[in-house]
Amino acid sequence: MRTMFLLLIGFVFVTTLIFAVLIWKQTVKVEKRALEAKRRKEEYMQRMEKEREEEIKKELEIEMQKMAKQRLEEESGSLAADLPIDNGDLSEA
Repeated sequence: MRTMFLLLIGFVFVTTLIFAVLIWKQTVKVEKRALEAKRRKEEYMQRMEKEREEEIKKELEIEMQKMAKQRLEEESGSLAADLPIDNGDLSEA
């Protein structure tokens, strides 16, 4: 009876070791997948940040062009106001 009990304890111990090895292997696989997913996420975030910066640059460039055009229109308007107006009035001559 004592021998059967020791065999049972040995069987449970070996079974526990087998499951521990299986769990460890699965943990390693999950860790590798997690690291790969993290790497892909970081690449994606960098790519999105780069695209966002490019979009901001384009918007800023468009805004600068609008401001430059507005300034030119204001300057040309003020220059036109400074010029004397010729009505083509020949009665004074």
